[in-house]
Amino acid sequence: MESRVELRGDVEQGTVEVILDGPWDARVRIDLASAVRKGLAEHPRALLLNLAAIKEPDPALVGAVLMAERRGGAVRPPVPLVLVAGDALWRRLTAVGLTSRLPIYATVAAAQDALTRRTPRFGRVRLDLQPGAMAPSAARSFVGDTVLAWDLGDLLHAARSIVSELATNAVEHAQTPFTVTASRRRELLHLAVEDGDPALPCVIDRAPEKGTALDFRGIGLRFVAETARAWGSMHTATGKVVWATLATAPQARNTGHTHGW
Repeated sequence: MESRVELRGDVEQGTVEVILDGPWDARVRIDLASAVRKGLAEHPRALLLNLAAIKEPDPALVGAVLMAERRGGAVRPPVPLVLVAGDALWRRLTAVGLTSRLPIYATVAAAQDALTRRTPRFGRVRLDLQPGAMAPSAARSFVGDTVLAWDLGDLLHAARSIVSELATNAVEHAQTPFTVTASRRRELLHLAVEDGDPALPCVIDRAPEKGTALDFRGIGLRFVAETARAWGSMHTATGKVVWATLATAPQARNTGHTHGW
Protein backbone atom coordinates (compact mmCIF):
# COMPACT_ATOMS: atom_id res chain seq x y z
CA MET A 1 0.00 0.00 0.00
CA GLU A 2 1.37 3.41 -0.97
CA SER A 3 2.05 5.74 1.94
CA ARG A 4 0.05 8.94 2.26
CA VAL A 5 3.01 10.63 3.95
CA GLU A 6 5.54 12.34 1.69
CA LEU A 7 9.00 13.64 2.61
CA ARG A 8 10.31 16.55 0.55
CA GLY A 9 13.57 18.44 0.93
CA ASP A 10 14.10 22.10 0.07
CA VAL A 11 17.81 22.70 -0.47
CA GLU A 12 17.42 26.41 -1.08
CA GLN A 13 15.64 26.95 2.25
CA GLY A 14 17.54 24.25 4.13
CA THR A 15 14.30 22.72 5.38
CA VAL A 16 12.53 19.36 5.21
CA GLU A 17 8.76 19.15 4.71
CA VAL A 18 6.68 16.20 5.94
CA ILE A 19 3.38 16.19 4.05
CA LEU A 20 0.37 14.28 5.34
CA ASP A 21 -2.36 13.69 2.76
CA GLY A 22 -5.50 11.72 3.57
CA PRO A 23 -7.43 10.57 6.62
CA TRP A 24 -5.72 9.55 9.83
CA ASP A 25 -5.33 5.85 10.59
CA ALA A 26 -2.83 3.45 12.16
CA ARG A 27 -0.79 3.13 8.94
CA VAL A 28 -0.51 6.90 8.55
CA ARG A 29 0.58 7.20 12.20
CA ILE A 30 3.45 4.77 11.61
CA ASP A 31 4.45 6.38 8.30
CA LEU A 32 4.36 9.85 9.84
CA ALA A 33 6.65 8.82 12.70
CA SER A 34 9.06 7.25 10.22
CA ALA A 35 9.06 10.34 8.00
CA VAL A 36 9.76 12.62 10.98
CA ARG A 37 12.76 10.49 11.97
CA LYS A 38 14.12 10.56 8.43
CA GLY A 39 13.59 14.28 8.09
CA LEU A 40 15.35 15.04 11.37
CA ALA A 41 18.31 12.87 10.38
CA GLU A 42 19.22 15.53 7.80
CA HIS A 43 19.52 18.16 10.57
CA PRO A 44 17.58 20.81 8.63
CA ARG A 45 17.12 24.42 9.75
CA ALA A 46 13.54 23.43 10.54
CA LEU A 47 11.13 20.55 10.03
CA LEU A 48 7.85 21.63 8.40
CA LEU A 49 4.96 19.38 9.32
CA ASN A 50 2.39 20.06 6.59
CA LEU A 51 -1.05 19.03 7.84
CA ALA A 52 -3.03 21.45 5.66
CA ALA A 53 -4.87 18.58 3.94
CA ILE A 54 -6.38 17.40 7.23
CA LYS A 55 -9.98 18.65 7.33
CA GLU A 56 -11.28 16.59 10.27
CA PRO A 57 -8.34 16.06 12.65
CA ASP A 58 -8.30 12.90 14.72
CA PRO A 59 -7.50 13.44 18.43
CA ALA A 60 -4.52 11.09 18.06
CA LEU A 61 -2.96 13.54 15.61
CA VAL A 62 -2.23 15.88 18.50
CA GLY A 63 -0.12 13.15 20.07
CA ALA A 64 1.78 12.73 16.81
CA VAL A 65 2.54 16.45 16.73
CA LEU A 66 3.80 16.32 20.31
CA MET A 67 6.01 13.35 19.46
CA ALA A 68 7.47 15.22 16.47
CA GLU A 69 8.20 18.22 18.70
CA ARG A 70 9.96 16.01 21.26
CA ARG A 71 12.02 14.25 18.58
CA GLY A 72 13.12 17.58 17.12
CA GLY A 73 14.15 18.82 20.56
CA ALA A 74 16.16 15.65 21.22
CA VAL A 75 18.32 16.07 18.10
CA ARG A 76 21.70 17.71 18.64
CA PRO A 77 21.60 20.48 17.65
CA PRO A 78 17.81 20.73 18.15
CA VAL A 79 15.61 21.12 15.06
CA PRO A 80 12.58 23.42 15.46
CA LEU A 81 9.16 22.13 14.38
CA VAL A 82 6.92 24.39 12.29
CA LEU A 83 3.31 23.44 11.53
CA VAL A 84 1.18 24.17 8.48
CA ALA A 85 -2.48 23.58 9.33
CA GLY A 86 -6.03 24.53 8.44
CA ASP A 87 -8.62 26.10 10.73
CA ALA A 88 -10.01 22.85 12.17
CA LEU A 89 -6.64 21.53 13.26
CA TRP A 90 -5.57 24.99 14.47
CA ARG A 91 -8.60 25.09 16.79
CA ARG A 92 -7.82 21.61 18.17
CA LEU A 93 -4.16 22.47 18.77
CA THR A 94 -5.17 25.74 20.42
CA ALA A 95 -7.49 23.86 22.76
CA VAL A 96 -4.59 21.80 24.12
CA GLY A 97 -2.19 24.75 24.34
CA LEU A 98 0.16 23.81 21.52
CA THR A 99 -0.25 27.05 19.59
CA SER A 100 1.38 28.93 22.45
CA ARG A 101 4.74 27.29 21.82
CA LEU A 102 4.66 25.98 18.23
CA PRO A 103 4.52 28.32 15.22
CA ILE A 104 1.55 27.50 12.97
CA TYR A 105 0.98 28.92 9.49
CA ALA A 106 -1.79 28.56 6.94
CA THR A 107 0.57 27.85 4.00
CA VAL A 108 4.05 26.47 3.40
CA ALA A 109 5.03 29.74 1.72
CA ALA A 110 4.13 31.71 4.86
CA ALA A 111 6.12 29.29 7.02
CA GLN A 112 9.18 29.50 4.75
CA ASP A 113 8.98 33.29 4.69
CA ALA A 114 8.90 33.43 8.50
CA LEU A 115 11.88 31.08 8.74
CA THR A 116 13.87 33.18 6.28
CA ARG A 117 13.29 36.26 8.43
CA ARG A 118 13.82 34.68 11.84
CA THR A 119 16.20 31.71 11.57
CA PRO A 120 19.93 32.33 11.07
CA ARG A 121 21.61 30.10 8.49
CA PHE A 122 25.12 30.58 9.97
CA GLY A 123 26.76 29.99 6.59
CA ARG A 124 25.70 28.70 3.19
CA VAL A 125 27.24 28.60 -0.29
CA ARG A 126 26.16 26.89 -3.51
CA LEU A 127 27.59 26.04 -6.91
CA ASP A 128 25.57 25.13 -10.03
CA LEU A 129 27.24 22.61 -12.34
CA GLN A 130 26.61 20.83 -15.62
CA PRO A 131 26.97 17.00 -15.75
CA GLY A 132 30.38 16.99 -17.44
CA ALA A 133 33.59 15.06 -16.79
CA MET A 134 35.17 17.93 -14.86
CA ALA A 135 32.16 18.59 -12.63
CA PRO A 136 33.26 16.33 -9.70
CA SER A 137 36.64 18.08 -9.65
CA ALA A 138 34.96 21.49 -9.61
CA ALA A 139 32.67 20.38 -6.78
CA ARG A 140 35.64 19.03 -4.82
CA SER A 141 37.60 22.27 -5.19
CA PHE A 142 34.57 24.39 -4.31
CA VAL A 143 33.90 22.51 -1.08
CA GLY A 144 37.58 22.40 -0.20
CA ASP A 145 37.92 26.18 -0.54
CA THR A 146 34.75 26.67 1.51
CA VAL A 147 35.91 24.39 4.33
CA LEU A 148 39.23 26.23 4.55
CA ALA A 149 37.50 29.62 4.50
CA TRP A 150 35.35 28.46 7.43
CA ASP A 151 38.48 27.36 9.32
CA LEU A 152 37.48 23.69 9.25
CA GLY A 153 40.74 22.38 7.82
CA ASP A 154 40.55 19.09 9.73
CA LEU A 155 37.42 18.23 7.71
CA LEU A 156 39.06 19.04 4.37
CA HIS A 157 39.77 15.49 3.17
CA ALA A 158 36.46 14.03 4.31
CA ALA A 159 34.39 16.89 2.88
CA ARG A 160 36.16 16.90 -0.48
CA SER A 161 35.91 13.12 -0.80
CA ILE A 162 32.22 12.99 0.12
CA VAL A 163 31.15 15.72 -2.29
CA SER A 164 33.28 14.16 -5.03
CA GLU A 165 31.38 10.88 -4.67
CA LEU A 166 27.99 12.61 -4.61
CA ALA A 167 28.84 14.75 -7.63
CA THR A 168 30.16 11.72 -9.54
CA ASN A 169 26.88 9.91 -8.94
CA ALA A 170 24.96 12.94 -10.20
CA VAL A 171 27.05 13.01 -13.38
CA GLU A 172 26.91 9.26 -14.05
CA HIS A 173 23.32 8.48 -13.05
CA ALA A 174 21.19 11.62 -13.03
CA GLN A 175 22.90 13.20 -16.05
CA THR A 176 21.15 16.49 -15.31
CA PRO A 177 22.46 19.88 -14.15
CA PHE A 178 23.04 19.74 -10.40
CA THR A 179 23.75 22.01 -7.47
CA VAL A 180 26.34 21.54 -4.73
CA THR A 181 25.51 23.18 -1.42
CA ALA A 182 27.64 23.51 1.71
CA SER A 183 26.02 24.79 4.89
CA ARG A 184 27.44 25.36 8.33
CA ARG A 185 24.71 24.65 10.88
CA ARG A 186 25.85 25.06 14.48
CA GLU A 187 28.04 21.99 15.15
CA LEU A 188 27.52 20.48 11.68
CA LEU A 189 28.87 20.86 8.18
CA HIS A 190 26.05 19.89 5.82
CA LEU A 191 26.92 18.88 2.24
CA ALA A 192 24.24 18.32 -0.40
CA VAL A 193 24.01 17.56 -4.11
CA GLU A 194 20.64 18.21 -5.75
CA ASP A 195 19.86 16.95 -9.26
CA GLY A 196 16.87 16.53 -11.55
CA ASP A 197 16.48 12.75 -11.31
CA PRO A 198 13.89 11.57 -8.74
CA ALA A 199 15.40 8.06 -8.45
CA LEU A 200 16.91 7.69 -4.96
CA PRO A 201 20.34 6.03 -4.61
CA CYS A 202 21.14 2.92 -2.64
CA VAL A 203 24.25 1.26 -1.29
CA ILE A 204 24.98 -2.04 -3.03
CA ASP A 205 26.01 -4.87 -0.70
CA ARG A 206 29.37 -6.49 -1.24
CA ALA A 207 29.33 -10.05 -2.61
CA PRO A 208 29.12 -12.32 0.46
CA GLU A 209 30.98 -15.37 -0.86
CA LYS A 210 34.74 -15.58 -0.64
CA GLY A 211 36.41 -15.46 -4.01
CA THR A 212 33.40 -13.87 -5.73
CA ALA A 213 34.23 -10.93 -7.95
CA LEU A 214 32.97 -7.71 -6.41
CA ASP A 215 30.69 -5.38 -8.27
CA PHE A 216 32.27 -2.03 -7.44
CA ARG A 217 29.14 -0.07 -8.28
CA GLY A 218 27.94 1.60 -5.09
CA ILE A 219 31.37 1.67 -3.44
CA GLY A 220 31.27 5.48 -3.44
CA LEU A 221 28.07 5.62 -1.41
CA ARG A 222 29.47 3.04 0.98
CA PHE A 223 32.43 5.37 1.54
CA VAL A 224 30.05 8.26 2.21
CA ALA A 225 28.11 6.13 4.71
CA GLU A 226 31.31 5.16 6.53
CA THR A 227 32.77 8.68 6.59
CA ALA A 228 29.82 10.96 7.31
CA ARG A 229 28.20 11.47 10.69
CA ALA A 230 24.87 10.95 8.92
CA TRP A 231 23.71 10.80 5.32
CA GLY A 232 20.62 10.14 3.25
CA SER A 233 18.48 11.19 0.32
CA MET A 234 14.98 12.49 -0.31
CA HIS A 235 12.81 13.83 -3.07
CA THR A 236 12.63 17.53 -3.89
CA ALA A 237 10.10 19.43 -5.98
CA THR A 238 12.29 18.91 -9.08
CA GLY A 239 14.20 15.67 -8.44
CA LYS A 240 16.19 14.58 -5.39
CA VAL A 241 18.88 15.67 -2.98
CA VAL A 242 21.60 13.44 -1.52
CA TRP A 243 23.19 14.85 1.63
CA ALA A 244 25.81 14.10 4.24
CA THR A 245 26.86 15.77 7.48
CA LEU A 246 30.18 16.06 9.29
CA ALA A 247 30.57 17.24 12.88
CA THR A 248 32.51 20.49 13.26
CA ALA A 249 32.82 20.22 17.06
CA PRO A 250 35.41 17.62 18.16
CA GLN A 251 33.20 16.33 21.00
CA ALA A 252 30.38 15.65 18.51
CA ARG A 253 32.45 13.45 16.23
CA ASN A 254 32.66 9.68 16.06
CA THR A 255 29.16 9.25 17.47
CA GLY A 256 28.01 6.71 14.91
CA HIS A 257 25.92 7.08 11.79
CA THR A 258 22.23 7.78 11.37
CA HIS A 259 20.98 7.04 7.89
CA GLY A 260 18.22 9.30 6.69
CA TRP A 261 16.29 6.83 4.52
